[in-house]
Amino acid sequence: MRKQSRSVAVLVAAGAIAAMAVAAGPAGTASAATMPGCPAPRPHNLDNGTGVMKGTFNLKTGPYAGSACGTVTAVRGGRVLYFHCWTTNRYGTRWVYARVKGTRTYGWMSIDNLRNIRGANFAPCTSDIARDGN
Repeated sequence: MRKQSRSVAVLVAAGAIAAMAVAAGPAGTASAATMPGCPAPRPHNLDNGTGVMKGTFNLKTGPYAGSACGTVTAVRGGRVLYFHCWTTNRYGTRWVYARVKGTRTYGWMSIDNLRNIRGANFAPCTSDIARDGN
C-alpha cells in the first residue's frame, strides 16, 4: 500500500509540473495572446493632434511592433493620422492610438513612424493599456 501511495504522489507532482510548463509556454517568447496590452482596449479621444506617416508601416492592435500584436492594416507613407491618446509600452517606445484620415480605421502607431506631428498634446491613455501585468 505504501508503494502505491508514493507512486500516486509522484504522478500528481509530475502532472502539476507538466501543467505549469504548458501554462507558462516556451521561455523567452511573447505572443499576441500573452503580451500585455494586446489587443489594447479602444481609448477615448483625448488628443486633437495629427501626424504624417514617414513610410509604409503597420497599424497595430496594441502598442507593440512585430508579431507581438496583430496588424490592423498597412498605412502608406504620406497618410495622415488623427491622434486620440498616447502610451509608452514596456520597452520604452511611445505609441499613439489614432484614426487614419478619411477612414474609420483605428489602431496603434509608433511615434518613430511619424513626421510633421502637429497640435499634439500627448495626452496619456489609461495607464493599464500598455503596462498591465508589469
